[in-house]
Amino acid sequence: MEAPEASIGQIIQARWQRILAVYPASFLQGLTVTLYPAAGNLLTDPTQHGLSEAQFGSLFAPQLVAAIVASSLASRIAGRTSMKSLLLLGMLCNLLALALLATTILTINNQALTMALLLLGATGVGAGFGFTIPALNTFAFDLFPGREDSAVTALHVFTGSGQMSVSLVLSAFVSGGIWWGAPSLIAGLVALMLLYQWQLPMELASEAATARDGAGTPSEVSARLPARAWAWGAVGLLYGFMAGTFGNWAPIYLEDAAGLDVGTAALGLTMFWGAVALGRIIFAALAVRVNVRILHLFAPFVVGVIFLLLPSLSGPTANLGALFAAGLALSFFFPYTISLASAEFPALTAAISGMLVAGLQLGSGLSANIVGLGVDSGLSLPTVFQLSTGYAAIAAVLVIYLRFSRLESSQTAMSDLHGSLPCQPLPCPQLERKDYATAEAA
Repeated sequence: MEAPEASIGQIIQARWQRILAVYPASFLQGLTVTLYPAAGNLLTDPTQHGLSEAQFGSLFAPQLVAAIVASSLASRIAGRTSMKSLLLLGMLCNLLALALLATTILTINNQALTMALLLLGATGVGAGFGFTIPALNTFAFDLFPGREDSAVTALHVFTGSGQMSVSLVLSAFVSGGIWWGAPSLIAGLVALMLLYQWQLPMELASEAATARDGAGTPSEVSARLPARAWAWGAVGLLYGFMAGTFGNWAPIYLEDAAGLDVGTAALGLTMFWGAVALGRIIFAALAVRVNVRILHLFAPFVVGVIFLLLPSLSGPTANLGALFAAGLALSFFFPYTISLASAEFPALTAAISGMLVAGLQLGSGLSANIVGLGVDSGLSLPTVFQLSTGYAAIAAVLVIYLRFSRLESSQTAMSDLHGSLPCQPLPCPQLERKDYATAEAA
């Protein structure tokens, strides 16, 4: 006797359950990944943890390495187990990192032990980011067939909202004299989300198709990375260089080179990241109505022009306006890159997302050192910013190449937002969309 087909109400309920397991988790990921740097003043306070600036800076080395390694391994882990397992592993790493930070309230008088806990916690932050973000990107792409661009961009809006909110959460607890309440609260929310995700069926369409049709194991599918996939990874790396140069060096540039006061220089960084958040919201709304691929092609040119012209600008209005424009141009570039690459290789979404996240982390980390080395070698900071135009120029060449070198497929091409991107081996998004419509009509 066959099992009864799911009703439309059950399908909608299951979909909403998965949405609630993905997007709030992205917000929590944003809180977690930003908590350690946000706690910098606390960790270096002589009356608290008492770390030196060098000790605090050393926390980010294991975080960066762990993020790159974890995101590189993400597709293999998902292929051997499932995407849900990868997500749970990432959330577990986040929980460990938060718990270790809160635990340092008990070890403040033992700096060696405190430092060991913080290094382990920072490693957990990096691993959590590297495992969780590729999984969340893949689930968001899978949840909204035909609206993948908006779905992935909206996910990054939630992540950015968490990153912007962490200072408010931490300040509230610090002002109350219980700083450890911030990591404890976030850890509690992560634990609840972890339990919710654990009991929830979260199977990707590709995993269901593989189980249904026996079309090879997930690990066999996710192991193949064509040259074009690596080209998309290079775009992610270049985004990391561009965003990292602005994010890491903009305040120093505005104060030392542009001659602005400390408060205005800090405002410049706030405007840059605020424009990133605002731009993603606007882009997510536009992507469901118009073809936004042209914006992706022009974004590197805009950033390159800003890098080139920034040293010639004077006064706070022009400099802050340039940073705001750079933030808008970069806002959608990374999530839309993930969406386009995933649409081109839907069977490799975990591998593609992991590679792009690894590229982002590597580019962001390297950019800080490259700018520093340039200044130490005798170049002025304005000159280094102008030379950074090279990142944007290479990114522009790559996205144009990837746009106009797509191989036409004899299979039905994707409609809507992705134009003529070829339909890859199962799952094909438009087929999944038809399956979903058929299930609703049943």
